[in-house]
Amino acid sequence: MLETKYLKTTVGKIPLVDSKLSTRDRIGAVSVRCNIRRMDYAIEKGLYAIGIPDANSPVFVSANYKLSFDSLRKELSDLNAWILVLETKGINVWCAAGKGTFGTNELISRLNEAKLEQVVAHKKLIVPQLGAPGIAAHEIREKTGFHIIYGPVQAKHIQEFINNGNKATEEMRTIAFNFGDR
Repeated sequence: MLETKYLKTTVGKIPLVDSKLSTRDRIGAVSVRCNIRRMDYAIEKGLYAIGIPDANSPVFVSANYKLSFDSLRKELSDLNAWILVLETKGINVWCAAGKGTFGTNELISRLNEAKLEQVVAHKKLIVPQLGAPGIAAHEIREKTGFHIIYGPVQAKHIQEFINNGNKATEEMRTIAFNFGDR
């Protein structure tokens, strides 16, 4: 469970999360890796704030699997950003994209529910590359006006990706699926 602080916005209070993982977060991650309570390691869907984001801050999209969410938020330590969390039934981004829960309709639903067009002045969403199979970017743009930018495969490259003008290098687009990557 995340400690809840809030950021007041034009659409109401948005949960404010820390980029620093707590001891409880780390213990939870180890437990899940050991297959303890794996199927209920999830956070609530919706919009979250990290740092002190404003209307020009980037919006990152994530799954509600807490390991995915935590991997992203810990890499956003020097950014003010928004995180839009999709309901993936506690499944990671890549698997959820394959199953259809990290998908176009879910993203549209979350955008509307969060009233994101009233929170940010831009129309850009940074979606993890491994979520691409579930997202029809052209449909998102047609139905919401938001433009999809596919981010790097791994969250550890987020800072470099942002500093590089939202452009990924070859290294950011590649994954080896070794023990550490899994």
